[in-house]
Amino acid sequence: MANQKVVVAEDPSSFSIDSSPYFQALIKVKRFAEILLHQQLWCFGQDIKIPENNLLIRYGLERIRPPYRTSGSTSYIVRIDGEISLILWGFGIYYGYGNNKGVYLGRYDFYPKLIGEKPLNLPVWSPSALPEFISPANKIEWEYSFWLMSELFDWIARYEEWVKRVMGGSYREDCLKDWKQSIVSGDDAAWAWRKIANFLRKHLVCHEVSSKTLFQVQKNFEN
Repeated sequence: MANQKVVVAEDPSSFSIDSSPYFQALIKVKRFAEILLHQQLWCFGQDIKIPENNLLIRYGLERIRPPYRTSGSTSYIVRIDGEISLILWGFGIYYGYGNNKGVYLGRYDFYPKLIGEKPLNLPVWSPSALPEFISPANKIEWEYSFWLMSELFDWIARYEEWVKRVMGGSYREDCLKDWKQSIVSGDDAAWAWRKIANFLRKHLVCHEVSSKTLFQVQKNFEN
């Protein structure tokens, strides 16, 4: 495995003041993860372009396109027991358990946002249609955010491993040929996401993991 440095410090003065250990941990990984997320969403965009072989659909995600003559981003959704668990857009990712218990990460803003008073109301085609989000403000909210983010990144890592297995080792590198902002190689994407997931999980204190994690539900799609 390439010797990549995942934890990259960033100037805390660019953020609102928060002295919590969770915020300080986020600062250490934020810049690297932000660029990696930007790259990952580009790769998802390449995966849906394969004729007759949309990889996101093949992996078990449900596609919901904007209505005719409506401008916006197609949604790719995973549901657990009928409830939304994961939504991929070109502009960001939502992950959670139930419509009002999730975290949102924007494509250009890795700072976690939690669903506030107004629940997620689908369909959503653009960031302007998202509900009001709140930033983590206490230990419970930071713990919940880190837990969800670590699960999400594990899911992305597993997806990347599956892509390599079904498409071959050169496929992801071909996806990145026209991408001038690569922060890791295609081979290292799964490793990088799992490294960030483990970094966030290391800062968890008391959260119990749900018995219905996303990658448990989707394991049948990986075969």
